[in-house]
Amino acid sequence: MAQKIAFFDIDGTLLSFRTHSMPHTTQVALQELRNNGVLIYVASGRALFQVPSFLRNGQGDFEGFDGFLCNSGQVCLDERGIFRMTAVDPEAVRLITEEALKGGFDIVYMTADRAFTPRHGPLVTAAEEHANVKFDEDVPEAAYTRPVYQLNAFIAPEDEHLITDVTDKVKLVRWTEDFADVIPADGGKDQGVWAVLDHYGIDRKDAYAFGDGGNDASMLAAVGNGVAMGNADHRAKDVANVITTSVDDAGIYRACVHLGLIDDVLHMCEEDRCIMVIKDGKNK
Repeated sequence: MAQKIAFFDIDGTLLSFRTHSMPHTTQVALQELRNNGVLIYVASGRALFQVPSFLRNGQGDFEGFDGFLCNSGQVCLDERGIFRMTAVDPEAVRLITEEALKGGFDIVYMTADRAFTPRHGPLVTAAEEHANVKFDEDVPEAAYTRPVYQLNAFIAPEDEHLITDVTDKVKLVRWTEDFADVIPADGGKDQGVWAVLDHYGIDRKDAYAFGDGGNDASMLAAVGNGVAMGNADHRAKDVANVITTSVDDAGIYRACVHLGLIDDVLHMCEEDRCIMVIKDGKNK
């Protein structure tokens, strides 16, 4: 049997925005995937140090993940080490910083071991609360002395040109209307997925991905089986093969049962599969 792999976004997919925890049904689904020989990967905009310890190391019956696709695909690693690491062009970081200071929008820098901002504006603070993370505060120049793998620009969609006008070395992918992830022009979760598939020699048709944000859209389109959560952004739903229920309504578990990846060990899906919206792959 061909090796299968499943990628999971964190915020709004593995973890509930309401409780900031992983539903029991998700934990069961992940462990069943492992029991069935399916590789499981975190695929997040977070840096590795921001991934909760119970996702990195396991908890209870859940043994943890086989690997991590971090910083929106710029850093990929498994137990053997890092096999993809792509930083934002240093000059682009400088130009974007200058534009942020001039244009008045806030920015967060993501390095391998830090996430920091020159200023805790209201949108930055709201993002911390929404995702249950914390950003240090430091001078912009601190981003000039080490590789930056991703930036978060707290800028309205109509103002994104303020960044793309000063550099063509980056692209923007948006999780919410409040901010966009700024990543290398040749980066993204899709690039990370392809690096992982190549790393293991797995065919795209045997790859599954679960996400909820606009920044997950490229990942859902890159695999053979893209699953958008019921609480997902329209950009994720538009490219998904399957739209499941929300993270708080056993969305991952229901989708894994429907896709034949796990058995219905919790006996939840006999009568309510109609809750899931199944899209024809041609509409992807």
